[in-house]
Amino acid sequence: MAGNSQKLNEGELALYTMQLSAGYVPVGVDLAARVFQVCYLTEKQKIKNKALSREAFLDFLKSPPFSQPLMVGFEACGGCNYRARFIESLGHKYKIMPAASIRAFLGLQKTDKIDALAIFKGTICPSVRTIRARDEENQTLMNLLAAREQLLKQQTQSLNAQRAMLYELGEICGEGAAKIDAATDKLKLSLEENHSKAICNFRMIAEPFKANRDSLEAQIKQIDLYLKQYAKNNRTVQNLMTIPGIGVLSAVTLHAVLGNPDDFPNSRHFASFAGFAPRVSGSGGIVQVGMIPHTGNRQLKKILYMCAIARFAQQSRKASTETEASKLTQLIDNPEISNKKIVCSIANRLARVAWTIAKSGQPFDAKKCRLLG
Repeated sequence: MAGNSQKLNEGELALYTMQLSAGYVPVGVDLAARVFQVCYLTEKQKIKNKALSREAFLDFLKSPPFSQPLMVGFEACGGCNYRARFIESLGHKYKIMPAASIRAFLGLQKTDKIDALAIFKGTICPSVRTIRARDEENQTLMNLLAAREQLLKQQTQSLNAQRAMLYELGEICGEGAAKIDAATDKLKLSLEENHSKAICNFRMIAEPFKANRDSLEAQIKQIDLYLKQYAKNNRTVQNLMTIPGIGVLSAVTLHAVLGNPDDFPNSRHFASFAGFAPRVSGSGGIVQVGMIPHTGNRQLKKILYMCAIARFAQQSRKASTETEASKLTQLIDNPEISNKKIVCSIANRLARVAWTIAKSGQPFDAKKCRLLG
């Protein structure tokens, strides 16, 4: 199937005409780093599907071969937010679509031309969901949180590598930087007392490890201080911190990942995006609610799960002699319900409450949510 010779059927032409009547010319673009595949319909209703370099693609957006502005559609990817903001600055409109939605328009084969044609068909289809582009402030905040997570991973890798080195030399130590440093000093002293020839090699290993961990720790602390200051100056983050179990880092992460609450129709959609909405399946009039899926935003899912564990621990430590136990306390006291199921329920409710607070602009009200109260 050649992408540039494929024709639209009558229904697709009707959708295309509807887009034209709205004042925008649909264009499907398969984004890439250097070569962009652009697909659009000419005035003679023939599909034009061609590859453009980066410079030629920019010229196409600045001076399109149409009298009307463009509706540029493309898949959600790493560079989609920047491209969407640039397209909007030129007076055009964009349509960011999930990759799963484009698969419905693909055949068995896959090339750049076929992908661009599928994206073009998704652009003219009004039922395909559109994702709003993140602004620069929100995107850089997401990048900052990702950088912090990467630094934490490097810190853990450095600690594990140093523990492994000590283990190979017969020194067993527990987890944590303090125990590793104590074991390192102990082994260094032992090598010096025994006048070992390995002391020089050991110092050259231990000193860079210590310097690297100190540098990583200083960078993480600097980011944490900035996030605390950011939380103080952001009203939405302050409201999110009123939710039981939500701290500064969790609130900033929720605010960053959530972005604009209007991107989600309701709180359940946001909980599903986070990965805590249970699967629902049914047939023959019987609907079953299953387990939570393994999908979802990984960063947000980890934060919500840790916050749910913290809230579960807080409620578990409460005295059992309370006159009126909360709904969460009642669930914890029920031996028929597993702790993991309760934690996932708390995480689900945290996500839904966070969306509601960001949408309304009001702080948490315990009277409206007994599960977290």
